[in-house]
Amino acid sequence: MRYLVTGGTGFVGAYVVEALVNANHEVTLFDIAPNRQFLKEVVGLDDSKVRILSGDVTDAFAVLKAMRESGAQRVIHLAAMLGHLCDINPIRALRVNAEGTLNIFEAALECSVEKVVWASTIGVFGTFGQSKEGGAQVFGNDSPHRPQGVYGACKSFCENVARLYERQRGLDAIGLRFSMAYGYGKALTAQRGTRVGFIADLVDGPALGQPTTIANGDSNLDWVYVGDAARSAVLASESLKTKEVAVNITGERYTIREVAGVVKKLLPDAQLKVEDGSWGYDLVFDATAAEREIGYRPTTSIENGIRQNINKVRVANNLKPI
Repeated sequence: MRYLVTGGTGFVGAYVVEALVNANHEVTLFDIAPNRQFLKEVVGLDDSKVRILSGDVTDAFAVLKAMRESGAQRVIHLAAMLGHLCDINPIRALRVNAEGTLNIFEAALECSVEKVVWASTIGVFGTFGQSKEGGAQVFGNDSPHRPQGVYGACKSFCENVARLYERQRGLDAIGLRFSMAYGYGKALTAQRGTRVGFIADLVDGPALGQPTTIANGDSNLDWVYVGDAARSAVLASESLKTKEVAVNITGERYTIREVAGVVKKLLPDAQLKVEDGSWGYDLVFDATAAEREIGYRPTTSIENGIRQNINKVRVANNLKPI
């Protein structure tokens, strides 16, 4: 099968490419600033195994050209501008996250692509839950959208437009609302505006023997290993036409302090301090639709995920894995 992956040398994208290459698919990457070194570290292969095209998703002609040249039968669209950078530069964010996604949809229709998978976000819901369960705010797959930032607002727009494209033009597309993805390479998302850079600090610092302090240790989060997030994208690309326009992709729920405990278990000498405090909300995302629609459920335990993260960081820095 021929795939086009946008953002294919980014954090989640590189792991998606790894899964596709391991399954013997033909893969073309479309990235504004291809990080070939990271792709090599994650996938463990040279550039000859994939085709890499440089381009911007806001350029409709470049997107169409790449899709035609790749002969893509399936598309996984992960290119995005994240978090606080969207709030700082909302016009650019609108172009990348909204117009860029529409460019993908239009090119996919023009090139008769059979399936488009694209990255939405749990941020479409905001932090206002619809019901209470043990103090947590619970979000079903169809909970109303109340985004609190430009990034979530752009993705909410794309979900609504995707419904129109499906109903009016027959596009087969599904969005994936990833929860807090962690794993080797998380630090790469900082340059794209992530608000959760502490996730990389929590693991990468101790893995390299660096003293690390993490705030808000009582915050309860949903942690999805990047390999599971990538697997969900592949599963979605292989699925039949779905009822849902987007599904919640989750992992396991732990406090930051509990995850720090896992890091210390694996690295007993870690100089890792976790401060008291919380972000002030506890969000629960119902992922039953993801299992029903694309057959996804997380398979990587927090300990196994953290172990893989630590070892990849250490190997990349010429240190012995644990």
